[in-house]
Amino acid sequence: MAFTVANLYNVPGMPPGFGAYIYKSDTDDREDIMASGYFNNADDALNLQPDDIIYVTGDAGFYTLRVDTVSGAGVVTTELGNGPIWVQGSLASMAATTSAWALAPCDGVIRRMKVVVAAAVSDDTTFGLELASANVTDGASAAIVTVAASGAAAGDVGEGEADTANTVAEGDAIEITCGGEGSVAGIAEVYIEIIPA
Repeated sequence: MAFTVANLYNVPGMPPGFGAYIYKSDTDDREDIMASGYFNNADDALNLQPDDIIYVTGDAGFYTLRVDTVSGAGVVTTELGNGPIWVQGSLASMAATTSAWALAPCDGVIRRMKVVVAAAVSDDTTFGLELASANVTDGASAAIVTVAASGAAAGDVGEGEADTANTVAEGDAIEITCGGEGSVAGIAEVYIEIIPA
């Protein structure tokens, strides 16, 4: 299908770059709507600007887009979300130094990491993130999350902030690491919060 200008509504009173729009489509899926040029300033007489927000609704789902770029020819590109996006990865075992992978769904900044363990750890166990073999850090520490052995049980949750070397581009591979200190063969589920940029 194609963009229908009559289905795009501007929320009044918002200047370019701070604009909010509602777009209704019952037929076009997210892949079609997010394709470069679906919203096109030149063809559609729009004035979309980077950082404008488009709330898409209809039978094909509800989601939020942020205008990423507008070319000189008026071609608009969008990416998901104006709020946090969570991605998930699973570490099959905490018994040794291991890795798993997740994928950045948009340009953004990694803000937080949460880990839930499926078994009690015998020693404090560290978890971290890497981008292109460089550590994402919490201050100076590559151990963003430490799950404590004291009082450990399955279902324990650890959380940490990421504040250095934490910028991602859409499609970047995010390596999730485990230090293996606890020598426990249990699964760890890892959740990574990305703020779109």
